[in-house]
Amino acid sequence: MGRSAWETYLRVLEKGRAMGLGEEERAVAQGLLALPKEAFSILARELGLKPKYLRHDLLPVAFFPEALREALKGGLPLRHAHRLHRLLRRGEARLEDLQGLPPEALATWPLEDGELDPARPVWLYPEDPRPEGLAPSVARALVRLHTRAGELVVDPMAGYGTVVEAALALGRRAWGGDIAPKGPRVERADIRHLPRRFREEAALLVLHPPTFATWVREEGHREPPEERYGGYIGYLQGLLELSLPALRPGGRLALVVRPRRCLSPGDWAGGRDFFLSPFERALAEIPGLRPLAYHLAVSRGGGEDWHLFVAERQEEA
Repeated sequence: MGRSAWETYLRVLEKGRAMGLGEEERAVAQGLLALPKEAFSILARELGLKPKYLRHDLLPVAFFPEALREALKGGLPLRHAHRLHRLLRRGEARLEDLQGLPPEALATWPLEDGELDPARPVWLYPEDPRPEGLAPSVARALVRLHTRAGELVVDPMAGYGTVVEAALALGRRAWGGDIAPKGPRVERADIRHLPRRFREEAALLVLHPPTFATWVREEGHREPPEERYGGYIGYLQGLLELSLPALRPGGRLALVVRPRRCLSPGDWAGGRDFFLSPFERALAEIPGLRPLAYHLAVSRGGGEDWHLFVAERQEEA
């Protein structure tokens, strides 16, 4: 695997310090930039770099604001760091707008019209005209925040394939399956076969389980609601256990749900609650998964909402 831009930059600084140009980072960079043309070209050859790349791309990192330098350490591609630096210098961006954003968000900042800012506490999205399925802008925000270019996104309950389309559009690899596929990029596949198809490969796996009401209807349950509630949690945990082997260590699992928005008088009288608790419990009780993040996505008109619970697969001890 090749070095990141940040690792290469640190190697250049180490070379400059060995040449006696000092210890302070900016002083070393200035000393290297001041070398005569021939000496600079020889240095670039010794480092295995092109002189133009060394002079115009790598050494200017010494003069970047700390927010961009931290993002480079975290994996932000150098071209995006330079793009953002140009925006800052032209006054088209403010440093406070960039501070605290993860590298994945900075790589697509500023966002185009209709795109969501993954760093926002609530994702307000335009409603999707399709009768069901995750809004495309929400799918893109999820993929953008929790994966990098070239990584694999798996959606074994893909429906229309919204997540698959978002992943491919953002330069990721993607696979989608469903027992009743509704989109051209979705294969007919049962989630029960997922452990045989992928083994520790996915950087992000997205699950869209049926709602409690849909599950009850499809399963044809006749037990009291309290017993059905426990069964639903068990069903969710079964889906998570099927999905876990496909995730690589450090990979993310996103549970995407649309819980009930209100309770009937009978539910209130019986003290029943089928909002977010089943999903939180199911995710928290699976060994090998660590709850990591929660995202709330709400349509701009307030007519629908999605809740995205994200967990990280832990390294085996």
